[in-house]
Amino acid sequence: MQTLEQRIHALNFELQAYAQEHATELAAYFDDAEDALAGLRESRLSCCVGDRMPVPPALVPREVADRFARCHRAFQQALDLIFEGRLRGSWHRLAEALRLEEPTFRYVDAARRPRWMTIARPDVVIHDDGITMVEPNAGSSCGYMPDADILGRLFEESPLIGDFLRKRGAQRTDVVGALAAYLRERLAEAGESPSEARVLVIEFKADLGGACDDCHGLSQELRRHGLRAEAAAVEDLDVSDGGVAYAGERCALLYRVAGEEPDPVGNYPMLAPILAAGRAGRVLIVDDLDDAIALNKTILATLSEELDAGNLPSGIRDVLGTFVPWTRVVEDVQAEVDGTRVDLLKWCADNRESLVLKPGAGYGGRGVTIGCESEPARWLTALDEAVAAGEAWLVQRMAKSHPTMTSIVKDGSLAGEPTYVDYGYFAVSDTVPAAIVRKSPPFGRPSRRVKNGGCGPVFVV
Repeated sequence: MQTLEQRIHALNFELQAYAQEHATELAAYFDDAEDALAGLRESRLSCCVGDRMPVPPALVPREVADRFARCHRAFQQALDLIFEGRLRGSWHRLAEALRLEEPTFRYVDAARRPRWMTIARPDVVIHDDGITMVEPNAGSSCGYMPDADILGRLFEESPLIGDFLRKRGAQRTDVVGALAAYLRERLAEAGESPSEARVLVIEFKADLGGACDDCHGLSQELRRHGLRAEAAAVEDLDVSDGGVAYAGERCALLYRVAGEEPDPVGNYPMLAPILAAGRAGRVLIVDDLDDAIALNKTILATLSEELDAGNLPSGIRDVLGTFVPWTRVVEDVQAEVDGTRVDLLKWCADNRESLVLKPGAGYGGRGVTIGCESEPARWLTALDEAVAAGEAWLVQRMAKSHPTMTSIVKDGSLAGEPTYVDYGYFAVSDTVPAAIVRKSPPFGRPSRRVKNGGCGPVFVV
């Protein structure tokens, strides 16, 4: 009997074979310089064109979407139980568990409990019959929202691939459509007119208009769904007792992309007045920065410890058994591994091939060291640096998937290679998954380090 991973490979092998049969036509249609990608260029989503755009897109069976939803809900339930139990309903105890530094903790409204994963795009690996979250990726800066929708429409409307998708009954959902519905709901609850309210997608000025600026593409997609949305720089907002204004007009809702990372100290003076206005009810902020901070990657260590200790209900443990990887904060302590107490640092040094080392905060793959792709000396050095660092680092058991074939349009032809992939599913309030994407490393550099490479929509069969 085939594993889930094998069934996914079989689905995509069929589509890859079809694409290769029509490689010349597909390469001509999806060439970066041709008219088919004009809409993508206009949206400024240059992160997903050229050799970063997978052709064809990926397929998964319906079971994958159903399992994402089931695991996501169990994950939220587990966090609620841990917050009320081990952490006694205290943000301060949560901050200690997450190893938050004071410059980050001061962004938090400790008077209310976290709303877990209201907006998120967890990164997951599918391996054999297991699905494992490797990062929670909570917060509105999770990325690839507009890309998933725009690329999805591009494939649906394209010759050949669109025909194949329709023939197989392949489907996808608009993640920005789900987000727009959630924003309209929040606006209506606040007494605002969803069709007339001004909505800003906010980011720091230095990050607007860059190579991977999602904000303009996202605001464009929100307008497509009937909202008065536009991108704006945090520095250009006017905050007063009357609320938040931009270019002289009051704003009803701020969709927050700007966050504390990568400079919690430097970013605070710019964000603090906006956060205060949101907490005072003078403007809606979606989603709150402290909710994203609560899902710092170190939360996986807390959850892993509680699962290993048997402190969660059996139903939740059954669902999260493979979804939450064994994870610990890198410290000179005794830790439990598969029911045995070990010296954590020595055990990590001895088990390099099955482990991943990463910082507890940050994004874009910063500092990630994959043991099986590192020399022993480099691994030991990385461990030493993690222990000595002023921030928390994680060691995580690697979810070992198998390579799968991916292809892109390169130099006028369809070029393919086997490589590792992972998936991201979007969560928008109660809509899970709101969409799914598949990510791969930069073409020509097969690796389990799936960052800063290709990303495309996933269709469900």
